[in-house]
Amino acid sequence: MSDEAVPELSYFGKIRSFGWNARMYLLHIFGMDVIHGAWAVLFNLYLLQIGFDLKFIGLRLAVLGIAAALASIPAGRLADRLDRKWGFIIGDGGGAVCAVILIMSTDGVTILAFSAIASAFGALHHVTEVPFMAENSEPKERIHLFSVGSGFRTLAAMFGALVAGFLPRMLVGDGMELVDAYRYAVYVGIGWWFISLIPAVLLRRNPIIEEEEEAATEGARKGLFSAIKSPQTVFRFVAISAILGLGSGFVLRLANVFFLQDVHAEEHEIGAVFAVGSLFLAIGAFLAPFVVARLGEVASIFWTRLAAIPFILLIGYAPALATPEAVVSFAGLAWVLRTTLFNMSNPVMDSFSMGQLRPSERATFVGISSMFSSALAAVSAYLGASLMAGGDYRTPFIAMAVAYLISTYLFIRWFRGTEGLSDPTPVSN
Repeated sequence: MSDEAVPELSYFGKIRSFGWNARMYLLHIFGMDVIHGAWAVLFNLYLLQIGFDLKFIGLRLAVLGIAAALASIPAGRLADRLDRKWGFIIGDGGGAVCAVILIMSTDGVTILAFSAIASAFGALHHVTEVPFMAENSEPKERIHLFSVGSGFRTLAAMFGALVAGFLPRMLVGDGMELVDAYRYAVYVGIGWWFISLIPAVLLRRNPIIEEEEEAATEGARKGLFSAIKSPQTVFRFVAISAILGLGSGFVLRLANVFFLQDVHAEEHEIGAVFAVGSLFLAIGAFLAPFVVARLGEVASIFWTRLAAIPFILLIGYAPALATPEAVVSFAGLAWVLRTTLFNMSNPVMDSFSMGQLRPSERATFVGISSMFSSALAAVSAYLGASLMAGGDYRTPFIAMAVAYLISTYLFIRWFRGTEGLSDPTPVSN
């Protein structure tokens, strides 16, 4: 059959064509990411409330990054050998158990130890996720699965952020201690996390194998890096991701502390900002295929990331640029725009990178990328927390903006002119 005889499915047609595994995976991530939204709002605030300072928070973030870095490559090799389904179940189930222990603990050693264990479980999930979606989608529909998955994930995070922002306020109003109110809000997210394991268990082994048969790659799975067949491409993607990890570490996991201590926002305002950011990010993720259809994958990634960088600086300088009455709204709007623009590129980048790599090397690449990103984020998170503890809330945002700019420049320098699998097809005369 000729190419002209194959009908091109519409946006919603491609979504309806998703197979069983893709549908179950979407249900899985929708339940799973409720806790991530709640955790992003509350856990640092919980640590401050039980008596820890910003330096301890920075130390914990460093431990998270180091543990993820150490676990990433072994997790990638394990993910290449395990069925992806078991990567989800082990990674998410272990992380959920650790979350229960963390939110109940007030001992510093316990918190650091189980943060490291949770990070290792998270590494297994992370290196399994993107290759799974690549293996369960045709190249031409992959951008749609990545985009819908990102949209579902952020809608779940929005729900979690709203719960984390408003439930403690309601419970404290009824006479509950603030620490206990934080815990109950997190319990809601953890409950959803456990429920999300049900569709993960229902996943079936039915991947779409591209370019090569599984049997042909079996012999390449002996050495730690032997699965890598395109080292230059892997290096470039790893460098781009690692520099982003360095920049994000200065701010992203400390954003709730910044809003609390420098912007002087309350918990419900922080929850609302994070929730609105997640809502617009979900909208951006759902719209990503339309942007790619017009610009192509490389241009979409470059322009959305470049446009987000000024808003990083506006967030950090909001207390100096806005009045006390308007600063929460000003910083919140900048946060929403940064989140929407930059993270809109994430499903496109995932689709693009998977399209440039061979199936046998995808999980190993994600593991290597996660290792370097996590290691650099561990360093920058500790530095960012130390700067904020000393009263300097501006430098972390400057460092983040510079790192994002360098990463975006390297991306367009290395991949300008590279064709993505979801790029618009030229109309023939």
